[in-house]
Amino acid sequence: MPGSIRESHGVRTPARAECATRGVCCSSAGGVEPCMPGGRTFRASVFAILLVAMLLPPGLIGHPAFAAPDTETGQQRIDGEPLVPGTLAIVRGDGDCLRVRDTPGLAGTRIDCIPDGGILTVLPNTAEVDGYRWQFTSYRQTTGWVADEFLEPYNGPPPTDGCSAASTIQPGFTGAAPAGGGFGLVVWGGGTTGGIQTLALSQGCQLRAVWGNSPSGGLVGYTFGAPDFVNRNWLEAFPGGSISAGTPLMLVCQPPGSTIASISSVPLPVPTRSAPRFSGSTPAPEIDARAAVIIDEASGAVLFDHNAYEAVPPASLTKIVTAVIALEAADPESWVHVADVDYRQMPGSSVVGLVPGDCFRLRDLVYGLMLPSGNDAALAIARYQAGSDASFVHLMNTLVTRIGLSSSHFTDPHGLGSSEHVMSAYDVAMVSRYAMTLPMFRQVVAARSWTASGDRDLSMLNVNSFASQYAGGDGVKTGFTEEAGRTLSASATRDGHRLYVVLLNAPDRYGDARALLDWAFANHAWE
Repeated sequence: MPGSIRESHGVRTPARAECATRGVCCSSAGGVEPCMPGGRTFRASVFAILLVAMLLPPGLIGHPAFAAPDTETGQQRIDGEPLVPGTLAIVRGDGDCLRVRDTPGLAGTRIDCIPDGGILTVLPNTAEVDGYRWQFTSYRQTTGWVADEFLEPYNGPPPTDGCSAASTIQPGFTGAAPAGGGFGLVVWGGGTTGGIQTLALSQGCQLRAVWGNSPSGGLVGYTFGAPDFVNRNWLEAFPGGSISAGTPLMLVCQPPGSTIASISSVPLPVPTRSAPRFSGSTPAPEIDARAAVIIDEASGAVLFDHNAYEAVPPASLTKIVTAVIALEAADPESWVHVADVDYRQMPGSSVVGLVPGDCFRLRDLVYGLMLPSGNDAALAIARYQAGSDASFVHLMNTLVTRIGLSSSHFTDPHGLGSSEHVMSAYDVAMVSRYAMTLPMFRQVVAARSWTASGDRDLSMLNVNSFASQYAGGDGVKTGFTEEAGRTLSASATRDGHRLYVVLLNAPDRYGDARALLDWAFANHAWE
């Protein structure tokens, strides 16, 4: 189109130079200037946007600055008629994104950058400033001014995204669990039988049983604490224990003061075989960690213990608990609209790169939580799942109680919190053991990389290099804060036997983990 920006093989044409100096567009690949991620979710109706735009003076619609404003003026020709308010337009930037400003003109603060091909809504009001005609527009959650030279009318179907088509059923229960005992009807927001347990217990309901509609028809029930053959119909109706969103459930809760069948007296999962016996003569290696433990997966037996029950800061090993709740108490395929999490407000923190308006599936956020150890992903998961950080922390503390652990206390979903945020090495190992019973969790922590595909793509790498460097390594998480030091929960499998080693405040966590696992595999025999 006339005046469009072009560049080939690194040679900047006059149009490209004009783009770079005037700041109308910014390159997503050419290095002109870093661009704010273009992902925003949610599209209001055209009529609602028009109404708001007419009622509010454009100058009052402000947003946080992204970069310093450009101040040079232009000598552009303004051709053609303005776009029609209420219609759609598409960005034609030849691979570049189009800057959105809070006021018309190059001095306006840049608040977003719409990707090439992005579709926006034309709102009333235009202004001719600095040689450009500026059009007031709306793109997802952002309203602002753009140079209409880089817009064309769009007559195709209205754009959609995952969040706009997301289920209206929220995570957790719609309806309340009967905390005083008895029966209660709720609608489940999606997740597993374990997630139902955790949610119910967090509301004061000690579950005796749960009944739900089978996808094939009929009512099936699950009795907590009973063997699998008793719950066969439930397990067949819901393979893997996954119950879809929108399923009506009848909760049967214990009366207060009665025996608690829904809280395990032995840390879950239930042992499936006897403990391995020590068969060697070599003593365990010396380590520098403040606390450490080795756990056998099948039996839950402790094979090595160094201050294993001392509660200390775990740093990002906390996120194992966060991931379990995300995968058990919600549908991993559900779309999450990121409303109030911004990685740019978290300097010095490990992040995946979320900004307000992003839209990703919950499973992508779990990858972002576990691979790059995204603290922004932890907050997004918590607020989606429970509505607030505090409510999610309550679920975290409930989960460790439910699976039979007593040396953990959480104050946040990511592990950066106060001195009251603690776990023991034993608790970390047993939470890791429990988490690895979840197929998606195993898949996540074993991945070396992942690309999240939502309203934009986010690529991430697994910072836990031990899992790929140690023979048989297959999980789970690293952590670090100044207070906690270097922490690690690692799993490894040899000859069908999986062990977990946890090290807290370990200056040489990988070296200690390697030495301990080598010793444990070499000096124990499984019957």
